[in-house]
Amino acid sequence: MERAVVGVLALAVLVSGLYFARKSGANPEAYGNDFNVYYHAAREVMGGGDPYQHSLGDWTPYIYPPLLAELIVPLALLPLPVAAYFWFLVNAASIVAAAWMSARLANGNKEPDSPTTAWRAALAGCAVLLVLRFVLDTFHLGQVNAVVAALAVAHVYLYARGRKALSAVALVVAVSIKLTPALLLLYHIAKLRLKFAVACAGLLVAVTALSFLPFGPRGGTDAFQTFWNRTVKNEQGYDFAYSGNQSLRGAIARLAGQSNESRLSSEGASRRPGDAATLLISIVLLALAVLAAVRARSERAAAAPFFCCLVLLSPLSWKAHYVILILPAALLLSVAKTSGKARNLIAVTTLGLAFVLFNLTSPHVIGLAAAEWADAHSLIFAGALLIFIACAAGTQLADRS
Repeated sequence: MERAVVGVLALAVLVSGLYFARKSGANPEAYGNDFNVYYHAAREVMGGGDPYQHSLGDWTPYIYPPLLAELIVPLALLPLPVAAYFWFLVNAASIVAAAWMSARLANGNKEPDSPTTAWRAALAGCAVLLVLRFVLDTFHLGQVNAVVAALAVAHVYLYARGRKALSAVALVVAVSIKLTPALLLLYHIAKLRLKFAVACAGLLVAVTALSFLPFGPRGGTDAFQTFWNRTVKNEQGYDFAYSGNQSLRGAIARLAGQSNESRLSSEGASRRPGDAATLLISIVLLALAVLAAVRARSERAAAAPFFCCLVLLSPLSWKAHYVILILPAALLLSVAKTSGKARNLIAVTTLGLAFVLFNLTSPHVIGLAAAEWADAHSLIFAGALLIFIACAAGTQLADRS
């Protein structure tokens, strides 16, 4: 029965990949979804250039460090539809890996062949279900979020099992694809693992330098400057007040009415990556995450609040980025299963509210107008904040579960 279930699920994934791969289209010079941007950047690298100088479109530039474009060069050798299908398989495998490792972490240190294997599978499945909308968004948009989530979870998973070298590599690759996982360095600093944090930082600098090295001394400097200006300083001009941005920065910008100003000026307040209110609240949330990590006795409880911070504190968090919450979701599911009545109620209530805010606010469920209202009122951000509070305040609950 178990083999039959796994086989049916695998077949469903393989067939659904045909649907999601079609979203990229067949023309590599036209934007279909974000994978087209990565594919175009990889082809630029193949041609001896860098991924920043020639964009697929004015509003669809490559905004990541060059490592992602360099890693998918083998896919750029394939026709776009075939490459898009393989990219879907990479993302699907990443979700499965992230969910399974999160379930192993959340379920403690029991042996893999113990009777709890079925429970781990259920835990992994429920964690994916909580963020299902974001998983489907990632597949639909051809984004890299699932890969980053798997690498971030692998970093904690490998460290918890004493494989520190591989753990550092997983973190460095995650940060070299997308900058936000660098917050996990603060998690190690909070646990007083200063040598490990310094080693990860040094390896990150080396990998980043090597990723720009193929462009030559002058070309590498120009490419880095373009990346820094476009991504970190937001000279691309993204409006952080746009309702699709479900980060703390976006919520504050909308509350302050900055989106109206942004229509009048490309230098408007909503286009600045940070402001005083965002910085102050971010410091408070990070302080709570650090306090939780200091108090925690297990890696799962110490890391979970920082995973929430990866989307809450990033200036730009599209809804698809929320797949990173697989690990905190698995932790709370474990608490709901193994804790006493009061703790069970807290975890179940948090997960129930988060599920409603995450999935039932989809335009496919409540309609486009209601979904836009939910985004404008930062309901998905609110769901992630609830999970953060439950993880940060419930550190001891998780350690006792």
